[in-house]
Amino acid sequence: MKQLTLSVEEVLKGYDAVWPLYPYVPPMNLWRAWEYIAYKRYVLPEPMLDIGCGDGGFFRLIWPDIKKVVGVDREPAVVKAAEQSGIYSQVYLTEAHQLAVPPESFASAFANCSLEHMSHLPEVLKIIYHSLQPGGLFLFSVVTDKFIKWASLPLLIAEMGDQNWSQKLQDAHEIYHHLVNPLPNAEWVKQLEMTGFEVIDLISIMPELTSKLFLFLDNTWHVKNPRGEIGDALHGYLSKIPNFPQAFREIFSGILKMERDWNVGSGTVFLARKTK
Repeated sequence: MKQLTLSVEEVLKGYDAVWPLYPYVPPMNLWRAWEYIAYKRYVLPEPMLDIGCGDGGFFRLIWPDIKKVVGVDREPAVVKAAEQSGIYSQVYLTEAHQLAVPPESFASAFANCSLEHMSHLPEVLKIIYHSLQPGGLFLFSVVTDKFIKWASLPLLIAEMGDQNWSQKLQDAHEIYHHLVNPLPNAEWVKQLEMTGFEVIDLISIMPELTSKLFLFLDNTWHVKNPRGEIGDALHGYLSKIPNFPQAFREIFSGILKMERDWNVGSGTVFLARKTK
């Protein structure tokens, strides 16, 4: 297994690619910038399986030339959007651990930031493994235990002396994301190897300072108010700021230049291979 490292220039290139999808949602741009540029290191063979596919917009941005791909998602409205996108030849409406596809149907599988939300992780990994052809590749991103440890808004509230409010904020954030598997990298590797995968590459994404900025923004974004979420108001406010995405890039660039350890992050991109 190789641990690979991204550069400031690569991550900023990722930001430039993703911000048109989410121009006024800065936490999304921070996270997706890392994922995008890590994924672009790889060419995956077709046909592909996309687990937790969403509406397909991010998949199309990463691999615009891939034609043979099947999607899976649990949300009916999301599945409808994915079907209408023209990206997928078929989209399964199902929980991932209940997916029924013929064995060895796919040459590769992809899961963008979805496995940490799945309550039946061992079963999901087994289904992915059996769906792949011998030697098939599995590329995916997940959050790690640092996603909890570096949660900066709850940490700030706790430092102000209100531990109860701090815990409520953290609990609400985890419930919102249905975060059930914030595992350390070693545990992700163990789960993959127990299933039969060989881990080829590991790329840590979102090191400490970037993570703390992201988590502060994301936690704040999803705090409930009488009209929905604070993020609804923030989106409207940011959309009125001239050149916001380009100007926020400068903030992001400054944070990246202050990072100390690029090998530890609140997220990880893994490339694994089916061994048999």
